[in-house]
Amino acid sequence: MGRFDTTLRFDDDQDIDAEMTTVMVAGAWLIDGRRTVRAGVGVVLDGTLKTRAQTVHDVEPGGVVSLGAEYRAFEGKDAAPVVDLSLFVSAAWTQTTVAGVDSKTSYFATDARLGARAGWRVHGNYFPYITVRAFGGPVQWELNGQDVTGTDVHHYQVALGAAAQYGPVGLFVEWAGLGEEAVSAGLSTTW
Repeated sequence: MGRFDTTLRFDDDQDIDAEMTTVMVAGAWLIDGRRTVRAGVGVVLDGTLKTRAQTVHDVEPGGVVSLGAEYRAFEGKDAAPVVDLSLFVSAAWTQTTVAGVDSKTSYFATDARLGARAGWRVHGNYFPYITVRAFGGPVQWELNGQDVTGTDVHHYQVALGAAAQYGPVGLFVEWAGLGEEAVSAGLSTTW
C-alpha cells in the first residue's frame, strides 16, 4: 500500500498538485541468485488533483499494473552494502470529478522507473536501505474541457526504507522525502 504526493506539469505550464493512494498485489520470480522478475496489479483507491486556482478534482477508484526486473549488482559483505538495480514500467487509469459538476474526466498515466538501492544486513533479518530512482512518462488528462499531456516536475525520488524477514514472512516500510514524495508499506511471503 502506498501514497504519493507530487506536482504534475501539463501543457502551457499548468501545474497540478497530485496525491493518490494505491493498493497492489505483486508476485516475483527469482530467476537465479541475481535476477528477479516482478509483476503487479492493483487499484487506485482515492486522491486529489488540485489546480493553482485551488479547484480540487477528486480521484475516483481506478486500476494500476506494473512489470519490472531487478538485478543484484553487488552482494554486500561486512560493512559493504548489497546493491540492487531495477527497471519497472507501470500504468494507472482512473476518472476525476469536480464537486458540483456532473461529468467525469479520464486520467491515464504511464511510467518507466530506473532505480538503484543500497542495503545493509543487520543481525541477519533486518535490512535498512537507501534508494534513488529516475523516472518519466506521460500523463493524459482533461483540464478545463481540453485534453492535456503532462509529466512529473521532479523525475527523481530519493527514499529511505527498512525491511525485515521472519522465516517466510517479510515486512517493509519506505519513505521518500526528496523529489516525488511517497510513503509505502508492505507484507510479503515466500514459498
